[in-house]
Amino acid sequence: MKFRPVYYMISGWPSLEKTREMVRRYVEHGVTALQFDMPGADPSRESAFIQQGMRHARALYGEDYDVFMDALRGIERKVVTFGLSPKADVYAENIIHRGSSSEFDIYHRGNLFAHVTLHVPGIHNVRNALAATAAAIVLGVSPNAVKYGLAGFEGAGRRFDYKGKFQGADLYDDYAHHPSELRALLDAVDTLDYQRTIVVFQPHTYSRTKFLFDAFGEAFTDADEVIIADIYAARESDDGTISAAMLADRIAKTGKSARYVGDFNAIRSYLEKNCKAGDLLLTVGAGDVFKIGEAFLEN
Repeated sequence: MKFRPVYYMISGWPSLEKTREMVRRYVEHGVTALQFDMPGADPSRESAFIQQGMRHARALYGEDYDVFMDALRGIERKVVTFGLSPKADVYAENIIHRGSSSEFDIYHRGNLFAHVTLHVPGIHNVRNALAATAAAIVLGVSPNAVKYGLAGFEGAGRRFDYKGKFQGADLYDDYAHHPSELRALLDAVDTLDYQRTIVVFQPHTYSRTKFLFDAFGEAFTDADEVIIADIYAARESDDGTISAAMLADRIAKTGKSARYVGDFNAIRSYLEKNCKAGDLLLTVGAGDVFKIGEAFLEN
């Protein structure tokens, strides 16, 4: 049995018709599993999206909220749920965070499946491990294989990726470029033993920054200092309606130390003056912000 999952993040609210068409295309190309990630602002609309998705996809969907579980009722196909709630088919209990690792028990329909150690930080990675376990159970993989497979996972490229030391600070890079990803990343970092967390964030595209402006503004709760780089334009052009400086001002309104510094040379100069031993320095974004850290390590 081939298992081809797709993670479908809805950062805005496309129409149900658009969602239905996207899911249909996934299935036509052999996708057998869908996970939806939504803003969480309107449970009734979220429920409708799930109903549309599961009418077309097969087998696996994961979420923690009751509204999503309720949405799955009446779906005439095999559904395996995962999440932190014991209402899910596959769920975690007895979660203990130790530095950049986590230990927890995985249960399958009320029965202990495996006790696992995960060597990547954060509750979002616990959820990811549950998703992998749910897929493994569907495929008939043994508990021991799941246990040792998860223990051997050391993270994906550009996902809390350790780069080295800079002026005594630990330098990491991460691809997060959506408010929910930023919150998950910083929540994970908050469990680690650093004196300060300094985030260099490069917003990705003008349209995304504008559309998710307030969500980005509230996403840096667990950072001690936020440095905003120029927006990575990608395929877009600047129409003058949004800027990195505006985002820095919005973040500062939450009480965070946030500043717009702009180009990479200016950011490197600022960090050379302000970064010290005991700090965690994070370069974050889907563009080329990782080059800031690489330049430090080359010198």
